[in-house]
Amino acid sequence: MALGTFLKWAGGGAVALLAALCLLLQGAYWYGASMLPERLPQPRREYPALAREVLWRSLGGGERPIAVRRLNAFSYAALVLETIARYVARHGESLREPADLRLIEWTAGAVRSEIAKARYARIAAPAPSPGGSNAEALQQMSYDHAFESTALFIRSSREWPAERMADLVLDSGDYGRDSATLEQAALAYFAQPVERLTREELTALVLLDRGLHNHDPHCRAQAFREAYAEALQDIGDPELPALSARTLVRLKPIDCPPAA
Repeated sequence: MALGTFLKWAGGGAVALLAALCLLLQGAYWYGASMLPERLPQPRREYPALAREVLWRSLGGGERPIAVRRLNAFSYAALVLETIARYVARHGESLREPADLRLIEWTAGAVRSEIAKARYARIAAPAPSPGGSNAEALQQMSYDHAFESTALFIRSSREWPAERMADLVLDSGDYGRDSATLEQAALAYFAQPVERLTREELTALVLLDRGLHNHDPHCRAQAFREAYAEALQDIGDPELPALSARTLVRLKPIDCPPAA
């Protein structure tokens, strides 16, 4: 076989392989996206720009304007390969996700929670599987969940502007004191609407949702102070000092559970 003919066949084979890979990636996205509702749960309200900024800083965004990249099946695959390469290059050292990807991840998580609630409300009892073992059904559910989660991550990156993503995240979480939104938390902790909270008060509430909700700042003031100070190192906000006594004084007191 002449060299020119071989190169032609090799080039054609490479193009066909690339086309098949693109179809596979796009097909996997379409399959996962087909399980999602046509209209995703929407943010219920708009939060002040300061609240969005505090959330963005808590995700590691620093002083950069809040913004996220728009993904598709191909850029998502490239992102996964890049992450794996960085992980291997750093010999397994844990990597901190960029702020925009963390915002997309939190947004997708909030949307997934709302979708799950809607599905649960529609299903009175699980229908018996029409054949096959329970193990096979669970395995298929696991595969479907992986495809759906990937599609939701990609779609979340494209569904709203970054500011509205922040609204959705702020309006879905666990702030303690039976508060599932920042709006509820503002009333539960400071008896004030979100719009009247200071930067420090907003930061305290956002950090409660980022994992500090087990340290109520009224009942466990010292533990919360220490956790807050540690979290501030990652936020990198020069306008925020250590938690001030003024903020703690403004907290709405509650009946604290007995110490364990």
